[in-house]
Amino acid sequence: MGTSSDFYTSIAEWYDIEHDALTEDAECFLSLLALPASGRARILDIGSGTGRIAVALALGGHEVTCIEPSEAMRTRCAARLARLPERVARRVTVLPGRATALGLDTAQRFDTAVLGLHLLGHLTTANERHSALTGIGRQLVSGGQMLVDVDLLGPRRLYETARQMWWQGTWQLSERGEEISHFVTGVAGPTSGMLEVIHFYDHTTQSGVVRRTAARMSLAMLSRGEVEVALLRAGYGIEAIYGGYDLTPYDDGAPRAIFDARLMADR
Repeated sequence: MGTSSDFYTSIAEWYDIEHDALTEDAECFLSLLALPASGRARILDIGSGTGRIAVALALGGHEVTCIEPSEAMRTRCAARLARLPERVARRVTVLPGRATALGLDTAQRFDTAVLGLHLLGHLTTANERHSALTGIGRQLVSGGQMLVDVDLLGPRRLYETARQMWWQGTWQLSERGEEISHFVTGVAGPTSGMLEVIHFYDHTTQSGVVRRTAARMSLAMLSRGEVEVALLRAGYGIEAIYGGYDLTPYDDGAPRAIFDARLMADR
């Protein structure tokens, strides 16, 4: 069993197999974009991974700047872009950086920032989240848009079923029996509201040998209220909160919270 301190480096080769079937979030973001007069938004995609959401936005005609800390994920994103028509691929720029240290020219401005797939939960302290949200705000145009996707159900389910193994799926890698299976479990973190998540990837080879890779990450278990307060404190006004990618209005039983917020002029 192998382990790695860099979660995404250790699982990058299997990430797209598991996630490429997910299109609802990108479709949701496309439908929520507050478009400038040109009809083409300049979008900042934070924690862009292998570029799944960024490519969907670029296919919609928008200019996307991706910020991704993992070199392995950026490499896979480059491979994804290489498979696209050049007119689409050139709309996507991929840069190293983090939510709290974007590394952008201070003069750059974007119409919309996207924080997808519980990215905000990877920032495990309120100070980190505030630093990220305010830093991103400095790169937005006046009244710029912030779209935030928060997973409410997943982290809490892991916390409430501590050490129980949850099967995420099995995917075939070849026609001769090679496959990858993903399991996940969680335990309470060292501080209140924090979760330690352990992912297990079992790679069954063509000879039947199973090789396990374990990868650990820390997540904040965020509530709708915590995220709303964080956005308000960082200078954003809340336009709407949805309970899912189908834009169902948020209620207390919603599995997700999708925030559509705007940078306030007097921040």
